[in-house]
Amino acid sequence: MVIVTVALLLAMWGYVLYLAFGPGRQDPLDRLDDPAFATEAQAICEAAHDDVDQLPRAIEAESATERAAIVDEANERFAAMVDDLDAIIPTGEDGEIVTAWLADWRTYLGDREAYADALRSDPEAQLLITAKDREQVTEFIDSFARDNRMPACGNPIDI
Repeated sequence: MVIVTVALLLAMWGYVLYLAFGPGRQDPLDRLDDPAFATEAQAICEAAHDDVDQLPRAIEAESATERAAIVDEANERFAAMVDDLDAIIPTGEDGEIVTAWLADWRTYLGDREAYADALRSDPEAQLLITAKDREQVTEFIDSFARDNRMPACGNPIDI
């Protein structure tokens, strides 16, 4: 009986590994057919993060007003990044996927702008992230970036 149980467990794990790493594995639904956009986007996003990294850290600001100003500067740079990405949207189905992802980015930037505005009147303000399909919109931003091997295009953690 023990031998049968062990054999079944090994078979189950073999099947799981086959599905995870073998030919049975399917590409993520938001994986782009042409990786050209992802390559160019990664460079654009890295440049934006490099610029934002030059700003003072928002969390170390001495006042809520100063923190809001830093967040505003970062938001301007990330908005320019999204505009740059918008200029290289591919055509076809890949373009539709990228357009939806950029819409998520714009939603997130709106959340960041609302946070900066709230800080000016409430030093205890919190960054509130818009929900999408019962998750934060940043989950979709990160998932797309991860699935297309563009880590710099994920949710920034600057605030």
